[in-house]
Amino acid sequence: MLYKTWHIIPKISADLLCKLLGQPSISDLQTQLHDKQVQIQQLEKQERALYRVISKIRASLELETIFRTATKETCKLLRVERIAVYRFYENWGGEFVSDFEFAETGWDDVETLGKNTVWNDSYLQEHEGGRYRNNETLLASDVYAADLCQCHLEILEQFHIRAYATAPIFVGKKLWGVLAAYQHSQPHEWKKLEIQFLSQIATQLGFAVKQAEFLAQAEQKAAELYKTNQQQDILFNLVAEIRESLNLDTLFKTTVREVRKALRTDRVSIFRFDPESNYTCGEFVSENVLPDYDSTIGIKVKDDCFGEKYAVAYHQGRIQVLSDVYQAGLKDCHIQLLEQLQIKAQIIAPLMKGKTLWGLLCVHQCHCSREWKTPEIQFIQQLAAQFNVALEHSELLEQSRSQANQLAQANHALEIANSQLEKLSKLDALTQIANRHCFEKFLEQEWNRLRVTENYLSLILFDIDYFKDYNDSYGHLAGDECLIQIARAAQAVLKRPTDLLARYGGEEFIVILPDTNESGAIKVTKLIQKSIQKLNIPHKKKNNFQYFVTVSLGVAIAIPTEKSSIQELINAADKALYKAKEQGRNRWVCAAKL
Repeated sequence: MLYKTWHIIPKISADLLCKLLGQPSISDLQTQLHDKQVQIQQLEKQERALYRVISKIRASLELETIFRTATKETCKLLRVERIAVYRFYENWGGEFVSDFEFAETGWDDVETLGKNTVWNDSYLQEHEGGRYRNNETLLASDVYAADLCQCHLEILEQFHIRAYATAPIFVGKKLWGVLAAYQHSQPHEWKKLEIQFLSQIATQLGFAVKQAEFLAQAEQKAAELYKTNQQQDILFNLVAEIRESLNLDTLFKTTVREVRKALRTDRVSIFRFDPESNYTCGEFVSENVLPDYDSTIGIKVKDDCFGEKYAVAYHQGRIQVLSDVYQAGLKDCHIQLLEQLQIKAQIIAPLMKGKTLWGLLCVHQCHCSREWKTPEIQFIQQLAAQFNVALEHSELLEQSRSQANQLAQANHALEIANSQLEKLSKLDALTQIANRHCFEKFLEQEWNRLRVTENYLSLILFDIDYFKDYNDSYGHLAGDECLIQIARAAQAVLKRPTDLLARYGGEEFIVILPDTNESGAIKVTKLIQKSIQKLNIPHKKKNNFQYFVTVSLGVAIAIPTEKSSIQELINAADKALYKAKEQGRNRWVCAAKL
């Protein structure tokens, strides 16, 4: 007892001395150290949670899947009752996106913010996003103690919101929306780490939206290149036809057919002026028209004002583009003629024979008005120009070479775009094996094929045992390398080109084995398990016991039928994997045949 008293006295003396000197006491320093250690542990836990969410976000290219995964995981990690996404309109109004929301059981049917609920906030509209534009978070631990205006409070009460925390979602420098966490049942004291985590998830969602926009732009560019390539290909073939053909009738028929096909319009005709009429008379000499509309062949047109007002402009290369003939300010006589020919929109380009206006190339839209695009107009311009070149062989040859070069460039650009899209859409970025999207498409294809042939289809679903412990012990970079080695080892087992290994998500992998019965599937399963064991990747669990990375595997076999489904097969493999985990891991379980 005396020893303990003497042991405490120096500490008390030191504390008194520190207090007299105006310095923190030893007890204060110990408390601060303990608080700092707790804070560091919380930060480490948050970083691990954030990594898991980011990994799941990056495992998909579809915005709906990305947002639903992020909102669900965030809702679980923050232990709140709802996570919702608010997307701004151009006028700074907005809506809650139903496909992106997640709510805990009991609150998912209570005045849901989903079903694309429009919520226009006059303050946000007036201030173009308000404080969110400054990347600020907004929160209220209790809406009744937050000094909110009555109109806001009434809206919050409508959706049973008692507490909220919100963080802006930026796509690049543009304010795209808001990620919101809601508590319905009671107030919630928001911690600094919770707000920081919510902001980090909002940042990752902004990156995901930007990636989706890049993908959409790439797909649109590829589609435009493909369409341009088609038009350039048609143009190149027509140029060759013009250069080689001496039969105008054959040339005209080829032209109107290919132009209508390229532009997907209702009618394409060639109109020839009567050389003796001074551009006041003429007739349609060739056309390609859909069966729903009248033919223009043989129709003679007389227009006394054309020669005086329009011929000179067409001589100079004018092209008439009308998206809606009723909105073009035309005279009644012209409207009557267009109605007779069932024309709602048109492009008219001059056809020159040397320096003489020979006729007109007429592109008609008959069933409705149409906004003509710049590449379409340019296509008509290029084609019309070739009629003049038809009589000047040397110039035609030069232009044909130019068109061939443009076509080669368009093909090259298309190949690059398609290659990038192919790689982006099929491969998992980390392991370089098939991704979840590729797996789903291939499984559906094989299911439909084997349903016809009535042969077996097998799945092997496996994941890495204690992978979270592995990441905690060795770090996420080592975890990534482990995933890569597992993928390579499993891929090496598959010998048939029809077999597919894919990353199913996180540390889960899945194998599709078409035309494979139970014995074959089990053989491949054992080989995969053995190949991964041979890697001898060290793995130290929390008790410091040294062992190696292993996997648990679930096998499912079915003969696809009209009454069975793909999801039943996946569920069977998943249940088998779960049983393997229950039985101690590092083993495989085969489900009963479906």
